[in-house]
Amino acid sequence: MAPETAQLEGLLRGALAGAALESPQVEVLERVDSTNARLLDSAAKDAGPRVCLAREQLAGRGRRGRAWVTPSDAGLALSLSWPVAAGQRVPAAYPVGVGIGVIRALEALGVQGPGLKWPNDVVVGAAKLGGILVEQRLPRSDRPGRLVVGIGLNRCGSGALALDREVTDLAALCGGQGPGWLELAAAVAAWQMRLHSLLMAQGLAALGDDLDRLDALAGSRIQVPDSGLSGVARGVCLDSGRLRVEDETGVLHYLDAGEVSIRRPGHA
Repeated sequence: MAPETAQLEGLLRGALAGAALESPQVEVLERVDSTNARLLDSAAKDAGPRVCLAREQLAGRGRRGRAWVTPSDAGLALSLSWPVAAGQRVPAAYPVGVGIGVIRALEALGVQGPGLKWPNDVVVGAAKLGGILVEQRLPRSDRPGRLVVGIGLNRCGSGALALDREVTDLAALCGGQGPGWLELAAAVAAWQMRLHSLLMAQGLAALGDDLDRLDALAGSRIQVPDSGLSGVARGVCLDSGRLRVEDETGVLHYLDAGEVSIRRPGHA
């Protein structure tokens, strides 16, 4: 483990002071294939929450198996995990709640204008700032289940990522000097630690006001390339986390997952 492990532990203790939460096991690594995979493969007897932060991630994954590579110091590659008992249900809307927690942390650090583009992107305007990947390992007789939340954020140098969409980073949004790496990790992890029990018990029920103000798609004309559906985004269901889309005839469709793009003026 990297020497920053003790520093991150201290920052998390300070951020969670007074909260009745179990302290997570923390590890900071110089490099790793995937922070999510490391926590999914955690020891069979590891029954508590864990936090894994890597300075460089070589084989991270986004949705649909896309690569999410984090060059050294250019991004945040952070994963958290909690045990999941046999029969315990993770609410379908849990990943949307994770996005709200990420944005709350960014706002507390002074980042202006972040929003949540369903289902898992953190955006500022049309530009992607980061992404979320929630995975679950089912329990077996010889090991507990694990719920793993992976969070990637661009800290700087997003222009060099050569992605097929508009991107941004925290340095660009904060006048060239974004939050420090450990400060950012502690803020994001602390918000996830605070929200986890609430999301497991209530889903998005207690976060409706945040969802309304942070929903980057609400009221936009959108397209869903997977299905050919087009229409107007009418918000995210609090109980299921599904996206409501009203088509051209006024019929509501409910999306469980899928790629969504905003229809620009002048496009059919």
